[in-house]
Amino acid sequence: MEEDQEKYLEDARKVVKEQAYFMRASLEKAQLKDALRYSSAMLSELKTSLLSPRNYYILFMQVFDEMRILENYFKEEYRRGRKMPDLYESVQHATYVIPRLYLLITVGSVFIQTHEIGAKVILLDLLECIKAIQHPLRGLFIRYYFLKLCKDRLPDTGSEYEGTGGNIDDAIEIIIRNLSEMNKLWIRMQGSKDKSKRERERLDLKVTIGENVTRLSNLEGVSLDTYKTKVLPKIIDIITSSKDPISQTYLMDCTIQAFPDEYHLQTLQELLKVCTTQLEPTVDIKNIFINLMGRLADFALNNDMGTFNSEVDIYSMFKQNIDKMLDSNSQIEFKNLLDLQVAFLNFTLRCYPSNSEYVNDILKSCCRLCERQNETDFTEECQKNIVKFLAMPLDTMSLSILTMNEYPNLMKHLPFQKRRQVAIKICQAVINLNQVIDDLKITGELLKFIQPLLITQNDYVEIPENEFEEEQQLVARTVHLVQNADLAIHNTILQQFIARFQQGEINRQKYTYPAAIFALFRLLQLIATQGGPQTQETSYNLLFEQIRGLIDVLQGHFPELALKLNLNFLLCINTVDQAKEFDEFSYDIGTQVITIFQDEIGDSNVKVVLLNQIMSTFAKLNCISGENFDTLAGNATQQAAKLLKKNEQAIGVMNAAHMFFNENIKNAQRVQECFKKAIKIANQSIGNNPKFVYVFIQILNKYFYFFEQVEFKEAEIQEVIKIINEKLPKALQDNDEQSKKIKILWTATQELVKERKRRSIQAYQQINI
Repeated sequence: MEEDQEKYLEDARKVVKEQAYFMRASLEKAQLKDALRYSSAMLSELKTSLLSPRNYYILFMQVFDEMRILENYFKEEYRRGRKMPDLYESVQHATYVIPRLYLLITVGSVFIQTHEIGAKVILLDLLECIKAIQHPLRGLFIRYYFLKLCKDRLPDTGSEYEGTGGNIDDAIEIIIRNLSEMNKLWIRMQGSKDKSKRERERLDLKVTIGENVTRLSNLEGVSLDTYKTKVLPKIIDIITSSKDPISQTYLMDCTIQAFPDEYHLQTLQELLKVCTTQLEPTVDIKNIFINLMGRLADFALNNDMGTFNSEVDIYSMFKQNIDKMLDSNSQIEFKNLLDLQVAFLNFTLRCYPSNSEYVNDILKSCCRLCERQNETDFTEECQKNIVKFLAMPLDTMSLSILTMNEYPNLMKHLPFQKRRQVAIKICQAVINLNQVIDDLKITGELLKFIQPLLITQNDYVEIPENEFEEEQQLVARTVHLVQNADLAIHNTILQQFIARFQQGEINRQKYTYPAAIFALFRLLQLIATQGGPQTQETSYNLLFEQIRGLIDVLQGHFPELALKLNLNFLLCINTVDQAKEFDEFSYDIGTQVITIFQDEIGDSNVKVVLLNQIMSTFAKLNCISGENFDTLAGNATQQAAKLLKKNEQAIGVMNAAHMFFNENIKNAQRVQECFKKAIKIANQSIGNNPKFVYVFIQILNKYFYFFEQVEFKEAEIQEVIKIINEKLPKALQDNDEQSKKIKILWTATQELVKERKRRSIQAYQQINI
């Protein structure tokens, strides 16, 4: 029970603390014999079998800290003249074996530093002595203590202990022997009862085993050649002979993490061979491969890629071994094999970003793996992996990946939602990379793969409206990346998109058709600047009719959208048809705009906004003959006079003046007519609401806009000013938001007149406000 464990640990720690106190007190009095007795009593707590491995580790670390004090005292004793062989001999008289061996290791670590006897001799002697502890937990920790105290006393190359104390081979042998024995003890901890609990306890102590591998990697004398010929073979022998999945998995991972990547490059085949042929079937080989590939990919990116690629054929080594696993090891779960394939593809894309052949080979292997599975094997996790697999190459290889034969074969294993995810990732990759779509074949493949976004397929699943809108906007943005220097090919690619869009439903066409229409606008402008007269005439006729047809489809469901698209259509025609060759066609589009406005737009507030857009668009047109334009502008003015509210009518009619006086037309008479009609409408309403003075102030400002270009009767202007002056005080009485707006506008108007007068502009000298 956990409560019992806490009590056992607390009791043991109290004893350790108490005996440690007496030990330190004896050391301060130079009473070594008593100090050894108290330290032996303290160390006796490590004989316990009551503690769990985790709690035993806590107790061990407390004892370890106290033993460092004793070690330092032994050093001081040596400096004061005490003979270390005598001390080494005396501690062996401790009553119990556990305290005796801990004391022996502590004295031995100091004995080595005296150089009286070679390090190799003492270390091997200690290794022989600690063989006496065969209890798994106690034996593991006493060897861990040996390693911690003696790791800096090894006869490593260049160390002070090399020479008479041994050489690098001795240092390697000492650690390897300790690793081998610790691994055996670690495996014996497994037991037969409550296997899962014992496995968790073993994993809690794995760091004690890994310390040996870390120490091996830190030896100065372990060169690449030494590693290849002496270290790695011995580690592999320990791994393969253990027959224990936990041990094999951890030691393989330790080896990969501890030693330099350059060493792994030169011994890759040996490592991969061990993984695929010599480990236990239940070992998670996938994670070992993934860790190894991750290390090597990082190494490749941080070093010269030419060197990396020329030293060994890393890709082929991984490919051969992974294929061997795919073809022969049926015990590995399908999901884990897919994880491995995803990791291998990621590794390949990082190390060989431009090698499409490698990517295609991995795609083939993944297809082969998927073909062998039953439909029920494709779990949610497996489907996610296939989505990753299909999406990953897009960032580095972009749309060229879509031409690989195996790409669609993988897609067919996915349900609609996952195919949709892949389609979204494809669109996102194209957009993020700003990838030009200029190839007919790739366009066909692209449209095939994003089909889940274009039409309602048999296994379609409804998605939230906001997600639907986001995906359709991605499709719309993709169309604008179409580009080709050959305008005929450019048009053909666009037609491929439009043909697919036409297969979709109106809820999709709401997003895709406007994008296609604006893409056609852009093509028309390119034809106008780059194409010859014959090309222009042919293209204009075809494209104009196509655009009108697309807008007509939208008009039945989205009249406001259709109206705005027609306005943009007129602006596009205006750009490419300065010669007015399509005058009647443009007039028809303008008439359609008025018809939609009149018959299909019901919201009065929307009508006000749209009418402003219509007038501003008409004011820019130069592609319609005078008579036709006069009809359109007149119709727009009539619609202004039919708006719901009088103030909106007056302002609308007043704004209509811009259609008759701009850079393309100078009809002062029609401007004057607009002002007269606007004033008439305003006069009809101001009696009921003094705040309609706001309309008169706007009319006055519009007078000033045209003042220097159109001749107005001074009396008309003064009449407007008179009405403003009469109605303004009452309009400002309430001090509400509308009153504040009126005051701001009137103040600005006064300042305008003053400024013009200061500049001595003659027309303003008679204006008094």
